[in-house]
Amino acid sequence: MLIRKARAEDGLACFALRNAAILTGCKGFYEDELLELWTEGECPSWFLHVVATEFYVLEIAGRILATGFIDLNLAKLEALFVHPEVMRTGVGKAMYLYLESLAISHGLKEIRLESTINAAPFYRSLGFGGSGLERNSVYHSPKGFNLPCIEMHKPLGDARLTERSAVIAINSS
Repeated sequence: MLIRKARAEDGLACFALRNAAILTGCKGFYEDELLELWTEGECPSWFLHVVATEFYVLEIAGRILATGFIDLNLAKLEALFVHPEVMRTGVGKAMYLYLESLAISHGLKEIRLESTINAAPFYRSLGFGGSGLERNSVYHSPKGFNLPCIEMHKPLGDARLTERSAVIAINSS
């Protein structure tokens, strides 16, 4: 497993992974018509730009199987998507922990996110809190639809970085 900064040429693969994750992971939580609208069309140029400038990818055997990034200015986790073939295998957690370590190393004291309804239990398992399943946030898509989401947050601390660094040091000895 390798986590690295995304490159411009990863853009289309990241977009395809995003769509597959949405269509599989969100199925049953949102209407099928909404999922189709959310994932239809060509990859927009703004997405390619964000991949090239912000994204990190997790690769296994040369295949991108997870994406994500931390908006350091907003202290916000964005675009954490996991390929359906590896959902619930720890790949998403590994990607998140890497992004959390970036946030801590940049001095962030908290991470916020807007979770889809289906992903909220995953984020709770990572220590995020929120206001439960009251769909208390709305994602306003540039495609003209609204998506109920759950606002969540997680406090971070320097002790976590020290503890994680110690574990990494022990494991690499």
